[in-house]
Amino acid sequence: MLSALRTHKLIIPLVLIFIIMLIQISWTGDDAFITMRTVDNFVHGFGLRWNVDERVQVFTHPLWMFLLVAVYSLVHDPYLALLGLSITVSTITFFLFLILVPRSNFSLVLAGMILLFSKAFIDYSTSGLENPATHLLLLGFCVAALTAQPIDEKRIFLLSLLAGLLMLNRLDAVLFVLPMLAVVLWQNRSRRTLALFIAGMSPFLLWEAFSLIYYGFLLPNTYYAKLNSGVPAGALMTQGLQYFLNSLSLNPITLVIIFIALGLTFSGKADSERWLALGVCLYLGYILFIGGDFMSGRYFTAPLVVSVILLIRRVENITTLQKWTWVVFVFVLGWALAPVKSYDDIVTTVDSTAGISDEMFWHYPYTNLQYLLHETSHPWESTGKMLSENGTLVSVEGGIGMLGFTAGPKVHIIDYLALADPLLAHLPIANPRKWRIGHFERALPEGYRETIESGENRIRDPALAEYYRQLRLITSGPIWSAERWHAIWMMNTGQYNDLLAEYWQ
Repeated sequence: MLSALRTHKLIIPLVLIFIIMLIQISWTGDDAFITMRTVDNFVHGFGLRWNVDERVQVFTHPLWMFLLVAVYSLVHDPYLALLGLSITVSTITFFLFLILVPRSNFSLVLAGMILLFSKAFIDYSTSGLENPATHLLLLGFCVAALTAQPIDEKRIFLLSLLAGLLMLNRLDAVLFVLPMLAVVLWQNRSRRTLALFIAGMSPFLLWEAFSLIYYGFLLPNTYYAKLNSGVPAGALMTQGLQYFLNSLSLNPITLVIIFIALGLTFSGKADSERWLALGVCLYLGYILFIGGDFMSGRYFTAPLVVSVILLIRRVENITTLQKWTWVVFVFVLGWALAPVKSYDDIVTTVDSTAGISDEMFWHYPYTNLQYLLHETSHPWESTGKMLSENGTLVSVEGGIGMLGFTAGPKVHIIDYLALADPLLAHLPIANPRKWRIGHFERALPEGYRETIESGENRIRDPALAEYYRQLRLITSGPIWSAERWHAIWMMNTGQYNDLLAEYWQ
């Protein structure tokens, strides 16, 4: 009891430090405002749309989006909604992590140090993106999976529910839980287990049904924009390697702890921990395969959360000397060897060799909580306001988050990076030799802008014009019409792909 009391006394200062750090470096990324435009349109009665004249899913995190809808409906301010939700969920996650994972003062301090020293984890605990919800759901899944009691029906349902919510928050996060969940379902296979699994997955399954009905696709538009670019797999994997190297140079503690935790877990004998470690490996492989991201460290925060859980379980019963060695090691790695210790230490925003940026550095001056007091406008926000004030109806843009939000629903924005454009997302990039990860520029087909401006199909290429006609039927036609559902079937089964053959040659 006394040990537990001392442990709880340590939790409060660690949580306070965490909150102070989040408030100090609070920021929101431009990508968060891509979702906020959909949220704003939905709150104002336009539906879950980005451009109000078409149904296109531009967000990858439905669960996070609905949470933002709830908060934004109350506060009516995008920055307060994004920062408030991020900081709240992150604080809850950090607190629960310290309550549920460590079993001693040493492991509590060690876990706190690792997470507080991880620049990636701190940065993306307040960016307005879905990372905080992913961290919370992964924590819940890992704690439930590693509980010592035998797997019963309640736990099968809980694991399935957490996995379903995790997929609803970010689909590719299923890789973390896939091995563990598959083993649990196989070891307890029965009709009852299958029913419990389906019941737990119901939030995700219901969303997929809605997505197919409303948007006409099971996957978000960003999937086609980023993973259907035409960039060779070898080039993407080389870029992915650069993403790993960038993290090691800018924030070494994050990846080093992940790799150490994986090594210790696989050398141990606990099967449940190994299955979770395998999930981390799958996700790391996925990061490498897709070329990483342009946001430095963002994709490594979720692997870090799982890895710290696994690490803490491996170091609970080590000697006093080993404990002090770990504390010194984490301090040196997280502070002494870290090139970035404060905002002032960041001297460059983009890795010129790989196009990977420290997004917090770029957006911090405009989106920190002090923004709410000083009202310093972000340049992209100012551009969006100008479009709105000038009465612009159609604009071709690249950075579409803050610009799109402030432009308002009357401006149709053609996103040449294709994240929010359903036609361009199905076309290859303009120049296979010139691209930045996450930013795959497309060339506008002849007549496409005129088509958007006039509402009439004026695309010059006959085959592409027909493809767009079918796509427009899906995104703007009557939801329940037989013609639309025929187009949905043909589009999703690839039977219109021959219309794009010339573009993909």
